[in-house]
Amino acid sequence: MSNIPKEFIQDIQGKQFVKYEGLLNLFHENGGKEIHTSLEQSMLGEEVFFVFKAVVSGERGIYEGYGDAYKGNVNAMIMKHMMRMAETRAKARALRDYNNVGMCSVEELD
Repeated sequence: MSNIPKEFIQDIQGKQFVKYEGLLNLFHENGGKEIHTSLEQSMLGEEVFFVFKAVVSGERGIYEGYGDAYKGNVNAMIMKHMMRMAETRAKARALRDYNNVGMCSVEELD
């Protein structure tokens, strides 16, 4: 696993999580070139949810990840930002794989 600077690690209830900004920083340090996202599924109305796919590529290859957001996995403050949270979660998952980071990202938490 890549060495992650301490400023990009957040401790929550005794467990360590990587911040998205740290994953993005590592991506650039590790020869990352492109990040593409696409909205894979969404529903507005009774049950609002979003699912994004992210594809990252660079010197280490091509990696993809999915991220979702719905009222059951975001807090009240994030509710109005669910679409962007789903996209960030997808990018975080793809960036973790690209950078060989096994720890979960803060953004992936409920």
